[in-house]
Amino acid sequence: MTPTPRYTHPAAVGRAVFAVATVVFGVAGVGLRSVRLLAAAGACGVLWSLWDLLWDRLLGPAGGWLARTLLEGDAAGPPPNTRPTLDDTIRLLESHLAHGASRAVEIQAAIRLEEIYRTIRKDPDRARDVLARVRGKYPDALELAERREEGTP
Repeated sequence: MTPTPRYTHPAAVGRAVFAVATVVFGVAGVGLRSVRLLAAAGACGVLWSLWDLLWDRLLGPAGGWLARTLLEGDAAGPPPNTRPTLDDTIRLLESHLAHGASRAVEIQAAIRLEEIYRTIRKDPDRARDVLARVRGKYPDALELAERREEGTP
């Protein structure tokens, strides 16, 4: 006979364990006239009574969160990919140039865009254009002068 999900659910198992412990400690406490065993029976009885509340409000949600955290996903699947794509990076760097960011940000954005256009996109014209735009804005920038020495006009 296979067990039904009703009797294998963690909340049902916890109730059963605390019920058995309450009865065993109670009988042993009465039989042995031990106050400690009767106190243990009382504690198990309280836990038996409060188990559903503890499971529904604390242990169940915490266990679900822990399982999702450790196993990287649940029935909804793995977490979404939030890593930016190359196009996202290009849009971000272009927006730094278009919306008047600080001098250092614009220069660094231009250098990164030039590298992307030249090495990844294989578009040397756009690479030169990006550097020319920023050089026109900041002709005294040493970082851009170094790019000129590397072979980019």
